[in-house]
Amino acid sequence: MGIYRTTNPLEFDDVDGIIIDESAPSPNIQGVPANIAILAGQFQRGEKDELVQVGSISELQEVYGKSNYTGNKELKNKKFGALKIIRVTASDAVKATLTLSDITPDPALVLEAKYSGAYGNLLTVTVEAGSNVGKKYTIADTNVDSVLPVEIYDDILVAGKSDVELNEIFGNSRLIIAKTSGTLEPEDLVTTVLASGSDGTLLDTDYESAIQAAEQEKAGNVLWTDKYSATIKGYLKTHVVNAPDKMVVMGPDDEDVTLSSAITEVASYRDTEGRIIYGFNHLQTRINGVLVYTHPASWIASVISNTSPSIDPAYSQNIQYTAGAVDMKNKLSRSQYIQAKDAGIAAFEYDSDLGGHKLKSGIVTQILNSSKVTILRRRMADFYSDSVAFFLKNYQNAPNTLANRTEVKGAITSFDDGLIRDGILPGDNEVQNGSARLIDTESANTNLSIGQGFFKIVVKRRLYSSMRFIVFQIEIGQTVVVTEGE
Repeated sequence: MGIYRTTNPLEFDDVDGIIIDESAPSPNIQGVPANIAILAGQFQRGEKDELVQVGSISELQEVYGKSNYTGNKELKNKKFGALKIIRVTASDAVKATLTLSDITPDPALVLEAKYSGAYGNLLTVTVEAGSNVGKKYTIADTNVDSVLPVEIYDDILVAGKSDVELNEIFGNSRLIIAKTSGTLEPEDLVTTVLASGSDGTLLDTDYESAIQAAEQEKAGNVLWTDKYSATIKGYLKTHVVNAPDKMVVMGPDDEDVTLSSAITEVASYRDTEGRIIYGFNHLQTRINGVLVYTHPASWIASVISNTSPSIDPAYSQNIQYTAGAVDMKNKLSRSQYIQAKDAGIAAFEYDSDLGGHKLKSGIVTQILNSSKVTILRRRMADFYSDSVAFFLKNYQNAPNTLANRTEVKGAITSFDDGLIRDGILPGDNEVQNGSARLIDTESANTNLSIGQGFFKIVVKRRLYSSMRFIVFQIEIGQTVVVTEGE
C-alpha cells in the first residue's frame, strides 16, 4: 500500500507514500528499410495476392515451388537484400481435390490441395490402417523438383469431425486442407492423385489485385512484375499514385522491342515524383542450362535491393549484382544512350574494361524536373523522410511544448549526424559557402499555428550526387608551360 506507480504529476501528492514515476529515454530515429524488393509474378503454388517475405532460396522453393514458372525465372542468378513475393493467379484457377469414401460407399473425407493450380494434380494420398487406431494418411508431392517432405498422419480418426477439428489434425500440412468428413472412417486407398486442379487462364487484369496487395504501408521499396503488357504497366503507374512510398520498375514486354519504340512508349509512363523506372536492354543469363534473355527490370530491382539508397544504381561497382548476365540483346551506340537518357530510360550497357553489365544512367522516367531525375535522389528522399515520419508517431497528439519540439529537433539532428558518419549524407565540410543541412523546429511555428494544433518542422538537406559526368581536362604538349598561380 505504501508504493504507488504513476506518471501523472497531479497524483504525486494525493496521499503520503512512495511514488514511482518511471520514464524512458526519448526515442531515437531508426532508419527504415530501403532495400525491400517486391515481385508480383506467376508461381507454381502459394496464396493468391498475398504479400509474403522469403528469407532464402530454400524457403522460396518450399512456399512457391521449384519450377519454370515466370516468377521463378525472374529471380534466377540474382541476389536480393530483402525479397517479398506476391503470387499472381488466374481468377478461374482451381484447387485439386480428392474425395475419400467409406465402406457404404459414401463420402468420408474431402482432401483439397492447399493452393490452387495444376501442381495439385500430382499430390498423392495413401490411406492405410493406423498403427493403433483409425487410419494412417501418407501425403506426398510428386511434382518434378519437389522440395517438400512426405507427410504422415498416423492413428487418425476423422468420422464426424467438424472442419475446425479437421484443421487441428491436418492444419500443419503444407500440401493439403482436410474438410467435410462423413459419419464413417474412409476405406483404405492405394496411392492416388488429387484431380481437377487448374492454373486457369491468366489474364493481364489478374495482375491488378496482386499489385494492389503491395499498397500497404511499409510493404517494400521497389516493385516489379514478370510481365509487362500495357495493362500491367498501367497498374504499376497507378500504384505509385496510390502507394507513394516506393518505386516501380517496368520496360518493354518483348526483348525484340527497339530503342526507338521504347522511347515512344516511355512517354506514357511518367510521373511527377520520379517513382517510375523504365529499364531497357534484356540481359541474357543461363537458366536450367539454356541461355535466355531476361527483363532488365529484375536486374534493376536486384541492384536497388543490394545497395544503400545513397548509391547510384549505375555505379560501376554494381556490376557484381549483374554477374549472372552473360550478354545483352541490344548493342547501343553512344548516341543511342544519349537518346535513352534524354527520354528517361535506364538502359544497360556492357563495359569491357569492368568486365560486366551495368546501367548507363540511373534515371527515372520523370524528365521535366531536373532535380528529380535520378533514382538516387528518389530513394534518399524516401529513406530520410520516411525514417523521420515514422519516428514522429511517438509525438502524435503530445503537448506542443518547447521541450517536445526541442526533443524532436535533437532526434533528427542525431539521426542526421549518424548518416554523415556513415558516409550516407555529406557534412558541412563538403559544401562551398554554406551548410549541408537546416533542421528548424521553431521559425515556422507561430502562436496562431501552435494554437491550431500544428507542429511544423522545416528540414533542408543536401544529398550526395553521383559522378555521372566525369570530365578530365588536360592540356598536354611540347610547348606547355605552367606558371605559378595556374
